[in-house]
Amino acid sequence: MNDARTLAALQRQSLYFFVQKAFSKLHPGVEFVRNWHIMAICKALEDVYEGRMTRLLITVPPRHLKSICTAVGFCAWALGRNPALKIITASYGGQLANELSHQFRTVVETDWYQQLFPSMRINPRANRAAEIKTTRQGGRLAVARGGSVTGFGADILIVDDLLKADEGRSDTERENAREFFQGSLLSRLNVRRTGRVIVIQQRLHEDDLAGNLILGGEYTHLNLPSIAAEPGVFNLGFDQVHRREVGDVLFQAREPREELERMRREMGEFAFNAQYLQNPTRPGGGHIRWEWFPRFDDNPPRTAYQQVVQSWDTGMSAAPDSDPSVCLSFGYRNHAWDLLDVFRQRLDFPDLKQAILRQQQHWHADRVVIERASSGISLLQDLRRGPGMRSRYFGFQPRLDKEDRMIGETIKLAEGFVRLPEDASWLAELRHELLGFPNARHDDQVDALSQFLAHISLRATWLEPDRVRERRSMQRRAR
Repeated sequence: MNDARTLAALQRQSLYFFVQKAFSKLHPGVEFVRNWHIMAICKALEDVYEGRMTRLLITVPPRHLKSICTAVGFCAWALGRNPALKIITASYGGQLANELSHQFRTVVETDWYQQLFPSMRINPRANRAAEIKTTRQGGRLAVARGGSVTGFGADILIVDDLLKADEGRSDTERENAREFFQGSLLSRLNVRRTGRVIVIQQRLHEDDLAGNLILGGEYTHLNLPSIAAEPGVFNLGFDQVHRREVGDVLFQAREPREELERMRREMGEFAFNAQYLQNPTRPGGGHIRWEWFPRFDDNPPRTAYQQVVQSWDTGMSAAPDSDPSVCLSFGYRNHAWDLLDVFRQRLDFPDLKQAILRQQQHWHADRVVIERASSGISLLQDLRRGPGMRSRYFGFQPRLDKEDRMIGETIKLAEGFVRLPEDASWLAELRHELLGFPNARHDDQVDALSQFLAHISLRATWLEPDRVRERRSMQRRAR
């Protein structure tokens, strides 16, 4: 009896334990295969319920229990704990929305659930296929993309796949999903500031809803690719974490590496990278490889670097549809360049000039390189007016197009000439742009990188003057 009470208490307090039992009610006789990623999803959802975060994005491959954890399990668990909650769930189509509603209703009508949460009861006069209300005035409304959400406010909004897999490449369908999310769903939050939003999906395109939210920077992102592209530490609750290394498989018991490689061959590189690796890029990229970049894990002081060089790709304005301005800061030590920081922001001319000055002062940059084009021309004129500034601010005049410039510099990257930190907030976005070049949506970081590589090739004598002088002396003696 004590064991039963203990388990019931765990199921009330822990979404992970609740989901396991709910799964057995939905799929009797089917084994629930435990894995750390389910614990990580459940812990993140618990944090949303408790208000520790209000915006959560989860990207995860298909068939990894995402809907059971969220649109079904989380809804039932959250309403059991607080029957006054109002939850809206949204999916790409009516059939999926109804199926998830049916699963939710199956769970909450079991004897087990009603004993676990005796205060949560469905109002028999408000028990419809897509909408249920509780006797405490809470409820769950399921809608399909494009459906009506009027008349129902939400404390929690759950978006579970607004696009079908075959709609990912359609500009029209992606725009429809984005408009429905921004124009219809978000407006239903009862309190916009404290209302909670959960978006969970597989990636389908770099410009899908998840891609927009990642670029916006307001969502906590739990990214769960089938094969890890970078190390990570994941909170599982119960004072546990999971450490993931590069190359680790997400769900070894269900999809071992050989099965993933088979799916890669069957689906093709583009679809597999998007849906399973959560790294969609447009077909045709591939000039740059992530494994070319060695890593550094120390945090040396500025004095450890012989030179610091900044490379700017400047945008035109602060308008939302303009290209952002980007500054890459590099430090030279041990015959290689460490990428210290990526600054990326949309700015008007006066703010852009101040940002350049601040970045130079923050990193004590010896050289600042700015492309001599569009806003860069006026910036260089202003910045080089002060005493000694002509030897600090350098203009760069490209002679080739973007793609040819970068291709010409890839040999330096392939030789490990540029190193990246083990961990930085900007790494994921940088990786996405580099690996997607030249077909990614943005290329400002790539432009700043190729500009930097070209500049240091042209101006290499100031890097290690003693070695340069020695080499020139040897050349003179050899004549």
